[in-house]
Amino acid sequence: MTPRAARLFKILLGFLIGARLLLLVFAPHTDPSESRYAEIARKMVETGDWNTPQFDYGVPFWAKPPLSMWLSAVGIDLFGANEFGSRIFIFIAALGVLALVADSARRELGKGAGWIAATLLMAMPLFFYCSAAVMTDLALLLGTTLTMTGFRDAMRGGSRIHGYSVFVGLAVGLLAKGPLVAVIALPPMAGWLLLTGRWRQSWKSLPWLSGTLLMLALVLPWYVMAERKTPGFLDYFLVGEHWKRFTVRGWQGDLYGNAHPVLPGTVWAHLVLGTFPWCLGLLALPFRRWRGLRAWALADDARGLYWLFWAVWPVAFFTPARNIIATYPLPALPALALLLTEISRSHPARGWRTFRPLHPALAAITVLIVIWGIVVSLFLPAHAPKQSERALVKRFNLEQQAGDRLIYYGPRKYSAEFYSEGAVDHTTSAAVVTERLDAPGRTFVAIPAYWLPLVPPPLSRRLLPVATWGSGPSLYVERADTPEMAGIDPSKTSPIGN
Repeated sequence: MTPRAARLFKILLGFLIGARLLLLVFAPHTDPSESRYAEIARKMVETGDWNTPQFDYGVPFWAKPPLSMWLSAVGIDLFGANEFGSRIFIFIAALGVLALVADSARRELGKGAGWIAATLLMAMPLFFYCSAAVMTDLALLLGTTLTMTGFRDAMRGGSRIHGYSVFVGLAVGLLAKGPLVAVIALPPMAGWLLLTGRWRQSWKSLPWLSGTLLMLALVLPWYVMAERKTPGFLDYFLVGEHWKRFTVRGWQGDLYGNAHPVLPGTVWAHLVLGTFPWCLGLLALPFRRWRGLRAWALADDARGLYWLFWAVWPVAFFTPARNIIATYPLPALPALALLLTEISRSHPARGWRTFRPLHPALAAITVLIVIWGIVVSLFLPAHAPKQSERALVKRFNLEQQAGDRLIYYGPRKYSAEFYSEGAVDHTTSAAVVTERLDAPGRTFVAIPAYWLPLVPPPLSRRLLPVATWGSGPSLYVERADTPEMAGIDPSKTSPIGN
């Protein structure tokens, strides 16, 4: 890599990290996933219960272990219940992933390769988003990346620390998403050992006994406490979340959300979109020439083979799954970044390369995607793929007087709970809304646009609109005897539905 190219990659990486920090601070938490985990973390701090994540007050959240929620809760405890507090330690974990990938590229490919690998990973839209999103995926990625890079370094004669990092990575994954970390990380390692015949070497290079004991010591205490405190956790988490979720189309056993039924193979489309445009660089691999591909895969201690296993297996595993979301290909992205880095630095035979993996046009497309994301998230939130209730809660706070309350009529909105710090109520029952209206004090009601046809006429006649946000929920206040008594300028309102 020329000095000029190295500078350009450093500039691009700096731009991407700066852009993500900007969104980390100012972009709102969106429904349903990110705001749900942010609210669970906020409840941890509020209730002081750091052992059992809570889906609602007193309702345990069994779907995931607590590592990612711990990261957010620590930030909230230090910096407050805001976007920065809930996201900053997730982002620091993402920087750890970038450091692991950069270090692996430097060790394998030489000076300068680390900058390329880190930039490529950060430039992939899926990693860019997940690097500061309050979800469990980034914590799992930290575990799988630590395991995979540690195994490779240990097998190449690295220190004992690299061997132990395999088991520490597995522990991180077990506390982030459970046994899925083993399903993602162990088969690529086993396949690589099988094809290279290095089983015996692995027994010498890795501390299997002491490493396993270390992993169990880090993980078992929480799992035991979780089952003892809320019996039934292990059955739901291990059987429901790790078997039925992926094998039963439209699985209805999800206690905390909705299933995402898709056609088998959808995960590959998520992979392409999540790595675009850099995935086009993989076309430079010598797929059409078996001898060239085999020689490349087995060169340098079968480096290419290992990275291929790492990149392909997480996606292949989810190929038959009928219930997935767009973040599932994330564990494959570090390996793809390493593969693209190697392709860009190789000197293949004539006819091998058809595309330039690091073409400037790809960087330009990435910059445009990031700028578009910033503009939509910060200035055009109504057009964002996911919505947030931050603006509505802020408006309620401006209108609020002593004794006022806010209730959501329709589906639960976790972002409203987060931004109101748990003060908002929610219901799908018109009778409950009517009870709130009959109680002393003013009641503000948030109603999604698509829910308006379901509002009974007697209830709608008791509400006056306050503000609307495009296709999102609208805020209403209860009508008193006259609009003036409700504290709203009657010249600026009309009955609900008009």
